[in-house]
Order: sequence, then C-alpha cells, then structure tokens
Amino acid sequence: MNVFDCHFHIETGLERYDIDVAGKNIIFNSFDSYYQYKDKATDADSISLIFDYREHFEDIMEILQTKKIAALKIHNRVQKIGAADYPLLLEQLEEAKPTVPIIVDSFYFGDDLEFQPNLRNIINIAKKLPDVPVIAAHCGGIEILKYFYHLKSLENIFFDLSFSLAYLRHASVYTDYKNLIKYGNPGKILFGTDYPFVNAKLQLDAFTEIANEMNISETAREQILFSNAAKLFKK
Repeated sequence: MNVFDCHFHIETGLERYDIDVAGKNIIFNSFDSYYQYKDKATDADSISLIFDYREHFEDIMEILQTKKIAALKIHNRVQKIGAADYPLLLEQLEEAKPTVPIIVDSFYFGDDLEFQPNLRNIINIAKKLPDVPVIAAHCGGIEILKYFYHLKSLENIFFDLSFSLAYLRHASVYTDYKNLIKYGNPGKILFGTDYPFVNAKLQLDAFTEIANEMNISETAREQILFSNAAKLFKK
C-alpha cells in the first residue's frame, strides 16, 4: 500500500529513513532551513514553510503567490507564540488569505508553558478560515482526547498522527489514539512520521498495529496512509 509521509524534516538527510514512501511533505521550521534545503525535495514531495509573520511576512506573500509551497506551518514553541500574540497572528493569516493548508503544532512538551500549543486558538484559526484545511500536527500529543472531541465537529480540521504514535506507544494516552483511528473520520486523519525526531518504521509499525487491532478497513487505511495527504499537499 502506498504511503505519503505528511510530516517530514529533511535537514539530516535520508540515511536513517527506513520506510518506502510515494512522497513526503517536507516541513521547514525556519526560512534559513528552507533556503538551504528546499532544492532537495523531489517531484514526488511537497514543501511546507513556517508562517513567520513577524520577520518574513512579505516573503511568505510572494512565495504563496508563486505556489512554491503546499502548506504553512505554525509552531508555538519554535516561534515563541503566546496567547497574547494570537490576535496579530490571526490578523496576518487573514491578510495572507492562504488557500493552502495550515499545519499547527499541537505537541505539548517542555517547561516553557507560555508557548505551549493552544487548542482554543487552533479552533479560532479554523473558524476564521473555514475554507482552509487546518491540520493539528501530532493530534494534540498527551492532550489527544481533548483535541479529538473538541475539533472533530469542524469541517476543515485534520489530524496528523506524526511522532505521537511511536513516542507515546507505552503511555496511557495510546488508547486515545486507538479511539481516534477507530472512530474518527478516516478522511480527516493523516499518517506522518516527523522524521528524524522519531524512527519512521516504528511510527508505521505503530499505526499498522492499531489498524489491525481496531479492524480498520483497507479503504480507510489507504486514506490515512496515502490519499488524504496526497490530496492536501499534491494538488
């Protein structure tokens, strides 16, 4: 079965990338990284770029117009975005008028509590831009159950499984990922790895294990592993 990795970082190369995929969505969390490594993307890949609304807003507007990227990325911890910063962020998003998906990091980690993901503001983004797909990267991590039940009613929300399945495989919340994969809309769930931050094969094995245990249909597996991401990123 074909696999499209919806969440991949290319800076360290492919030497330890141990799964076969039909394509990858390469995410750049800085403009420096984008300019240095963007040419390593193949025709089968897509590129997503950090929405640096503070320092590179005009650059983003130009890149969006030239259709060089397939999605924008928002990362609270990397960009140091606190609750007070969201009004400007939302204003800049509305001005940018993106037609590409917006990927929002939602993995809770570390002691910088001021800059952790913000579920309320992910909802605000989805409601402000109802025609734009909004992808919850890592599905909320340890907050997966809240993310699933608070976001699933929004038509433009997608859930990106990357990193979380492998990293949280032995945590109590792993049951909640089974719940998402079993009862979530299979047209709104995306498989990704977050390589190199997690072993790609472990991530794929974890998904396969859940899919087998939950008796997920072949059609749903194909959507999650390939076609949902391919439709979003390879238009």
